[in-house]
Amino acid sequence: MNLTKGDRRVLGFGAMVFWGFTMVLAFAALIVAGQAWQRSSDAKSAVAKLAAGGIIGTTVRERLQEFSITPTVAEVKAGPVTFDTTNRGSITHEMVIVHGPVTGTLPIVTTSGGERALGAIDEEAIAEADIVGETGDVKPGATVARRFKLTPGNYVMFCNIDNKAPDGTVTNHYQRGMVATLVAR
Repeated sequence: MNLTKGDRRVLGFGAMVFWGFTMVLAFAALIVAGQAWQRSSDAKSAVAKLAAGGIIGTTVRERLQEFSITPTVAEVKAGPVTFDTTNRGSITHEMVIVHGPVTGTLPIVTTSGGERALGAIDEEAIAEADIVGETGDVKPGATVARRFKLTPGNYVMFCNIDNKAPDGTVTNHYQRGMVATLVAR
């Protein structure tokens, strides 16, 4: 194929325009990537400053009701953490917090006749070092605030109250689903 001098000029001009357009796009992509990285870095820095200052992650507001524990956050900053626990249910509840990986690792009552119902958490079998604290009984409509020091790790919160019905049957709140988890970082 023989190209005329005019065709070669048009082809050369087209190649130069294409090359220039490609360079402009590449440069724009670098600018956009740089701005995204800077904004991401700025956001991470701002969050780290807030966390270091204790502004975020130091309070857990939780709602107790039949039969659930609903915390407002899943993670908190390790250190002193305030638990504002409100009972929205119609019966008395509690919130016990222990250091532990998952709810399935908590010791369970396996023999009848003791202080707790079968299947309840055996609080006496929990290692003392893992027991963080509890709210005590929280009456319906009441709010209890407690502050506990949490080290980094996983925590389990549960209500272990037993209710005995007139017919003698016992309902344990933990068995009915009153359990939640929390992570301290």
